Amino acid sequence: MLGFKFAILFLGFFIFFSLNSSAEEARSSGKKINKTSINYLKNKLKKRFKPKKIEWTLKESPHFKIYHESSWSPDSIVIELEKIYNMMKMDISMFSPWMMREKGKVYIYSSKKTYLAGEFKPPEWSKGLAFVQKKTIVVYDTGDIEKLRAVIAHELTHLYFEGFFGDKFKYPPQWLNEGLAVSMEDKSYGQGPWHNALKYVPRERYISFSDFFDLEIEDLQSQQQIGDWYLQSFGIVKYLFNSRRRIQFKNFCDLVRSGKNLKEALWASYRIKSLPAFEKSWLKWLETYGTEKEKSSGFPSASFNFVPVKMSPSKKFKKFK
Repeated sequence: MLGFKFAILFLGFFIFFSLNSSAEEARSSGKKINKTSINYLKNKLKKRFKPKKIEWTLKESPHFKIYHESSWSPDSIVIELEKIYNMMKMDISMFSPWMMREKGKVYIYSSKKTYLAGEFKPPEWSKGLAFVQKKTIVVYDTGDIEKLRAVIAHELTHLYFEGFFGDKFKYPPQWLNEGLAVSMEDKSYGQGPWHNALKYVPRERYISFSDFFDLEIEDLQSQQQIGDWYLQSFGIVKYLFNSRRRIQFKNFCDLVRSGKNLKEALWASYRIKSLPAFEKSWLKWLETYGTEKEKSSGFPSASFNFVPVKMSPSKKFKKFK
């Protein structure tokens, strides 16, 4: 990497001094110098190696600092963000007490083009980023306020929930992290597309629990498989976490964060004895959603095109025994 940077630096100096040397030769020989051409080339080089800088305009709400591109902002964004905050507060504040007393930062680009070219350097597939240490999320507007609201809810969940694990220098299990984020995303619609998909997806599309919790999402081969994985993660979190199970879910997450394996955390929090018992109970619960089949559960996540952040082995959840 250092060699590459040195090569770029050397190339820049070489071209710069070559231009100046040519100018000096022209002066000594009495030739007329085309200053416009030389200045044009110098300016072109500067622009090529200098990233475009966004001029941010700040708006503040009671719970957020909102940065948007100068002279532009989504309609009613302050009101929308406060709606999201009030929606999430009851479920998420137990993981992130700071959200009650500090303002998170929200950067909103005006388009995907400026988002991808911006200072945060997002991967091309992403629709948003969360920076836990900076208490910051980054998104872009698509012109659809409902989708923007869903993306923001998804990324804020990652910000708050990953921070809860980060306090102990841990990272949440991938299924738990994404399942909770999709749950808050779906809740931003009232009852959104994930809720509807969970009602109708064929049961054979689900992955056996004996494989699901050890699965690396990057190993899945198709968008349908990845979409089904997101839906199953969402469904499992919905089963574990509702208004009557808030304390149980917090206890479960505490145990996972402390290093307990899935079997230990499930038994201590929900009195679920085994993984087969968990799967049987979950499938029975799904029956309350109805059994009518639908062709596909392929609702793309508002925050990801089904390509999650790659996790290192150290972040992987303990294998069920």
